[in-house]
Amino acid sequence: MTVGYALLRAALLFVLLLCSACGGGSAPAPSEPITVQLSVRGMHCGGCVAAITAEAREVDGVESIDVSLERHAATLRVRDEPTAAEVIRAIESLGYRVTRTAVQDDGLAAPPTPAAPLSRGG
Repeated sequence: MTVGYALLRAALLFVLLLCSACGGGSAPAPSEPITVQLSVRGMHCGGCVAAITAEAREVDGVESIDVSLERHAATLRVRDEPTAAEVIRAIESLGYRVTRTAVQDDGLAAPPTPAAPLSRGG
């Protein structure tokens, strides 16, 4: 074995040892998905629900979306916070007003806040 080859081999072994010390250079484990509750204003019909659902599903990292016309709300389950922000922008690009009402990263959404009853003046 030549001296150059021996040095190269020693350098490679050293690099391999360093990589094994830090986990082998593997990417960090993905974080747990988050669930985001949204208030969505401007929905009027089932077509609105379908449009919002389709737009959200186009965003990479969306695991699920449930849109409620009755509650004017949506529940998103997404890969991470940047994905949630991207979905919100996508829904807003359709002309709806979107506000976060809750975020939970343990996989279970906080119950939505009930809407206050409308008063009829008086």
